[in-house]
Parts: sequence; C-alpha cells; structure tokens
Amino acid sequence: MLWVPQKGRVKQITNGGIVGTVSPGTAITANATTLLDGAVTEFISAAANDQDSWGIHIMITADVSPSAVAAVQTCLDILIGGATDDVLIPALICGGTSTYSSINYFFPLHIPQGKRIAGILASAKVSMAYRVQITLYGGSPPPWRVGQKVTALGTQANNARGQAVVPTESGGAASVTQMVASSVSDYFAFMPGFQTSTDATMSFVSYNIGIGIGASVEDRIGTWTATTTGSEEHHGPFPAFPIFQDVPAGSRISLLASNSGLNNATYDALIYGVN
Repeated sequence: MLWVPQKGRVKQITNGGIVGTVSPGTAITANATTLLDGAVTEFISAAANDQDSWGIHIMITADVSPSAVAAVQTCLDILIGGATDDVLIPALICGGTSTYSSINYFFPLHIPQGKRIAGILASAKVSMAYRVQITLYGGSPPPWRVGQKVTALGTQANNARGQAVVPTESGGAASVTQMVASSVSDYFAFMPGFQTSTDATMSFVSYNIGIGIGASVEDRIGTWTATTTGSEEHHGPFPAFPIFQDVPAGSRISLLASNSGLNNATYDALIYGVN
C-alpha cells in the first residue's frame, strides 16, 4: 500500500512565552536532597492544557551564572494531576546547567487534556534557582507509539543523584554500568540522563553515552553525547530524543560511557524507560 500523508497541524502548549527572555519557562526552587515531598511548582495549569498530547519536551536551566553550578547534583520530577499529583517522569538529571546551558528531554507520552503539569526539584544546593520550560505536542494523530509513564532505571544515591558511573578515559571502549539486572516492565523507548556529580572545576570533555540491552555482551541500542566545559557547564544529552526499541520485562539494561579525555570528576546517570 502507498503511504498517504496525513493532513493537519501539530499544536503546542507551552509555558515558554512568546517574547525573548533570558529566563525562559517557570521558576522553580530546589529542595534539599531528601525533600522530594517539598514544594510543588505548577508549569502548565489544567485550564491551559486544552488538548490531548502525544509528546512532552522538558528544558531545564539553572537561573544562575556558570561558576555557581559546578557539580551541583540535581534531579527534577515531572508531575501530572491537579488537586493531587502523580509522578509522570521521575528524577530527570539536570545538574551543571546555567543561564548559558540547558538539559533537554523528549518523551512520547500521552498527556490527557485538563491535567496540570507541575514539578518538584531536589538539589545538593538547597534553594538553587532553576527554570523549567514544558512543551506539549498534540492536535493531530501521534506519529509514533505513545506511552503512559516513564520509569527511572538505576539506583539513586540520593534524590538529587543517579547511579555512579565511571566512563572509560581517552576514547577507550565504553565502560558498562548495570542499571537493572532484570527489568520489571516492558519498555519501548529510552533516554539517558548523565551529570557531573562532585567536581569543583570542570574542563572541556565530550562524553559518549550509550544504552545496552542484554547480558554478557550488550546490544547497544542508542548513543547520545554530553559535554562539560571550562566554564563549569554541562550540556546534553544530544540528541534530546529517545531511541525506540521494544525491550521485554526481565531484560538486563546497562549504561555505556566513554569520554574524550580524563575523568576529572565523579559522575552519575539514570536510564529512562517509557511504557
């Protein structure tokens, strides 16, 4: 059969505004690393969410100068609901961002009309100021499979960190860090999160971050890039888009990491699975 293009328009709902600003999105203040039950910040109200959506993009930026964000362990929970909230996307790693850098994620998720989108932030630096810009995509049939929620795969050292990883240095074959020995659910799309964890002076290094499926010899299903700079900034993952791969429950899921230079810090990561 011949493919027939669909007509229509993809519509956005966003808190990004329509005029230029150095502080995009909505301000959110970090709680202590043990206080993920702290203050909730609303990004998009239930009234403003006036369509069913099939995708969500999250841009996270620290509202501070680069020198203030070196090795700030930070994670953001995206919530959905209203009077009460459920966790839609847990523990999005976003440390090392500044007014000049951002962390971006996209997930193929069903966001029902009439539900508010909110967030809660945990950071090693309490009261750290961040900005979060949410963009919902809908108004047309979804171009891909759409999930219900995201699961963070890996063990968090605290609410602001992921699981410790040690990238192979100087372009060597990637190290392998097991995130889960046997997954409890089926997943069909994946993205990694990766951050510098405990360094006070970053340098320019490029990191190759992959996701591996299977035991013994992993099947590498996707690769992303992250970078740090001498200005104490963290960028990535690039592309800010998931890999689509059906992975059944009971699978071993690992993170692969290699860098272009030397490890001048400790690092942590999580893998996000959509189901």
